Amino acid sequence: MAYDILIKSGLVLDGTDSAPALVDIGIKEGKIAAIGKLDKEKAPVDINAFGKYIAPGFIDITNHSDTHLTIFKYPDLSSLIMQGITTIIGGNCGASLAPLVSREAINAIRKWVDPSEININWIEVKEFLEEVAKLRLGVNFGTFIGYGTLRRGIIGDETRLLNFEEREKIKLLLQNSIEQGAYGFSLGLSYGHERISTTEEIIEIAKALQKAGGIFKIHLRSEGKEILAAVNEVVRIGRETGVPIQISHLKAIGKKAWSSLPKALELISSARFSGVDINFDVSPYNTTGSLLYLLIPAWARSGGFTTLFKNIDSPTERKKIIEALRGQTIHFDKILIISAKMNSIVGKTLKEVIERSGLSPEEAMLEMIRANEGRVTIVGKTVSRKNTELEIKDADSIVASDGVGYNQEELKSGNLVHPRSFGAFPHFWHHFVNDLKLLSPQKAICKITSAPAEKLGIKKRGSIKKGNYADLVVFDPQLMRERATYKNPFRYPAGIEWVIINGQVAVEQGKYLGTRAGIVLKKK
Repeated sequence: MAYDILIKSGLVLDGTDSAPALVDIGIKEGKIAAIGKLDKEKAPVDINAFGKYIAPGFIDITNHSDTHLTIFKYPDLSSLIMQGITTIIGGNCGASLAPLVSREAINAIRKWVDPSEININWIEVKEFLEEVAKLRLGVNFGTFIGYGTLRRGIIGDETRLLNFEEREKIKLLLQNSIEQGAYGFSLGLSYGHERISTTEEIIEIAKALQKAGGIFKIHLRSEGKEILAAVNEVVRIGRETGVPIQISHLKAIGKKAWSSLPKALELISSARFSGVDINFDVSPYNTTGSLLYLLIPAWARSGGFTTLFKNIDSPTERKKIIEALRGQTIHFDKILIISAKMNSIVGKTLKEVIERSGLSPEEAMLEMIRANEGRVTIVGKTVSRKNTELEIKDADSIVASDGVGYNQEELKSGNLVHPRSFGAFPHFWHHFVNDLKLLSPQKAICKITSAPAEKLGIKKRGSIKKGNYADLVVFDPQLMRERATYKNPFRYPAGIEWVIINGQVAVEQGKYLGTRAGIVLKKK
């Protein structure tokens, strides 16, 4: 047989938890055509992988390239490809770009970006995915449906419980969206428009997935001191609906919550043992990427930016917010601003900006939020290193970037990004596999390939088998590491030598070729 690509003499980590095997791989017409001894075969692209690992392309189950609009701005998404990612799933944390049943629905992404930056010419998921296909992305793309997007589409900017008719409309929208290819339903329960929802309301809507299929993906109601209650809520939803659960970027934020994380893992493990199909994903960093306004008490931002700005502008409400902030433990010197409308504050800690302002810390925070229209992105050193290690080792965990796809053009924006957007998976390998040896190479690869593929129900990806799509990564296990830092996050990683997506070479000997071979993936 004539092959398009041959990969020879590499150690294959096939995504099945099997020990590395020294075999060759033949690729033809976008698929894996042969696995075995192919040393006498020839192909136009003949890759010598001696001393390297060959793995399935990495699948990022928690990615925000859609809701940060970078799939439109940087459709090549080279920061993802260069770290070995071949598939991303968007629509996370309660926000998606479809369905848009009213003008207000798109406001679910306003917390991150200005929606007016793109031309929206779709309503349903089917139409949105058709538009994404026209973009010719560098990676494969699938999506969840965001609860915040659905809620805003039905009741606009109101923050209240849904009545029976509104719940039924959302259930119908959700079912239609799954039928059109969405992988499930995502929630961002810490955000104002969703936080109002009761567990009962969520369970009622989640029942739509019982018929339609798909998974239930949840950004917890609390990642702080109330994390155990939040995990219990998720377990209850899984138990009462029978729907597969995926907790997004599980973490305990703040020292007062750190001791609760091991207990949260025990709750999840016990739930799985009792029959609840529940997993979680974890970002391999000890820092969080978040929005400054989320430090403000939930009651003051319950109606989104409109309510928040009104409260900040009201002398009475502003005083209450400041008093509440003074009751929190905020380490201003450990919070770095990485993006803002006013570039002058980017790259500085909150402490540095506050000292220059001449205002009290709380007053300065509110002024920053107001002046930047709410969109101030921060990185905080608020996660326990030991807890991250526990999560990585946990049998139920999947590793995800929780990042955004860019290319190095973003450097010109004047903003910074979290280094996970350029280095999450190499960092995971370098730190947790090579340095700490918390996982075997094969178990580590499972957490970023077959585990997310199986959870999502993605067929013929996530493992190296004859007939599967040729999404493959060839990397040097000793050299693979992130090079992106907090101060210089736009650096591609080391050690990723070849990336093949749908049988096309996207990275050749460590160099990005500009290939855009990704396709739209739909739940089947």
